[in-house]
Amino acid sequence: MSTEPAALPFPPVRQTLWPMLLLFLAAIFYSVDKAIVGVLAEPIKGDLGIDDIQMGLLMGLAYSLLSGVCGLWLGSLVDRHVRKRVLGGAIIVWSLSTALGGLAPNFATFFVFRALVGLGEAAVAPAAMSLIADMFPPDRRGRALSAYLIGATIGTALSSVIPGAILAANLHISLPGYGLVIPWRSAFLMCGVFGPIVGLAFLTIREPARRGLSPQRKAPARVGEKLAYLVRQRRLVIPLFGGFCLYYLAFVGVTSWTAPLLMRTYGLTLPQIANLLGLGMLIAGISGYVLGGFAADSRKSGRIGLMAMLPLIALPTAFAGYAPGVGLAIAALATISLTTPMLNVAMNATVQEIVPNDMRGFSYAFLSVVAALPAGAGGPFAIAFVSEKVLGDPSRIADSFVCVVLPCLVLAAACFAAAARAYRTAGADNELARVIAASHL
Repeated sequence: MSTEPAALPFPPVRQTLWPMLLLFLAAIFYSVDKAIVGVLAEPIKGDLGIDDIQMGLLMGLAYSLLSGVCGLWLGSLVDRHVRKRVLGGAIIVWSLSTALGGLAPNFATFFVFRALVGLGEAAVAPAAMSLIADMFPPDRRGRALSAYLIGATIGTALSSVIPGAILAANLHISLPGYGLVIPWRSAFLMCGVFGPIVGLAFLTIREPARRGLSPQRKAPARVGEKLAYLVRQRRLVIPLFGGFCLYYLAFVGVTSWTAPLLMRTYGLTLPQIANLLGLGMLIAGISGYVLGGFAADSRKSGRIGLMAMLPLIALPTAFAGYAPGVGLAIAALATISLTTPMLNVAMNATVQEIVPNDMRGFSYAFLSVVAALPAGAGGPFAIAFVSEKVLGDPSRIADSFVCVVLPCLVLAAACFAAAARAYRTAGADNELARVIAASHL
């Protein structure tokens, strides 16, 4: 039996440096452009004249809508076409949409631009993970994923620091034909205009050869075949993807409403908390990705078991609003910023391992549709709905954190524990075992 695709040597390290730098920069830009809405929630609400629930829709449903509708198609696109072109086009789309969102005159227009941001960013994770899997052998993939995803942590920190600095400087930009742009809108413009440069730079990288393809397969698997494979692995896939969904429902809700929580609970302004919040998220996030990379490379059999512990470590986040001071509140919030990178690396490495190569892009997209989409849309909305409609007071956002975040994290831990049991009890000679063995070639 021919094993030629699997026997190809991996690219030399020097050949991976430029693509990894661009992936790192792409992660920074997509994190900034995704998180900036939550950081600037209060000035956006005031300028557009909207309430918490509408703001929750902008932070959640708007971003997740097109990515969910088009996610599986984008994943299949990654599996069938040149990935560097998909990445380059996606970065240009979301960056321009971020900048134009800063000029939106009302809720509906802003919603549309946020949906386009989500659409562009939905292509990034499938393409990036697929490229990394084909550039690095299994014993180095966890650290490669960490290096890429550290960019996301830096971006999340910058999404607090940059708007805080712009608001503190009261920066107004004058645009011909538009007029004077107020500070929160200036932040969107400045964060969106540089992304297309990175998008175009992706066209200069060398596309790595795809690995782990079945020698009998003449063309990439069709969508029906890919779904059938996931159904056959449902004992592992359902609790694994379900735990990821529940965890991310809590995480996206927390990150979307962190700035309003601190501002409302402690009576502070964004410039007063931006640097401390950004620093806390940066330290926790980078630490999480470094630890997660080594853990993913050294604990292959116990990777999902590690994932079961991480939601429990993040539980202090649910009680951040009860801290006696803003410093301790940020420390509590930092626990989920520490565990999320570790979870991301472990989850991405696990998905790379349990699906065939020509399903990787599709599987990341499927994960986004069935897990991240409900979480992305539901997390911000759930916290807003509980505080405004159930508790009847937007200032009680700290209580809303407990009501939403605590049960989600506990249930996520239970799901990951069930997935770990399913992984451990998989037969040594079944389909899953053969796929895992092929991923290690």
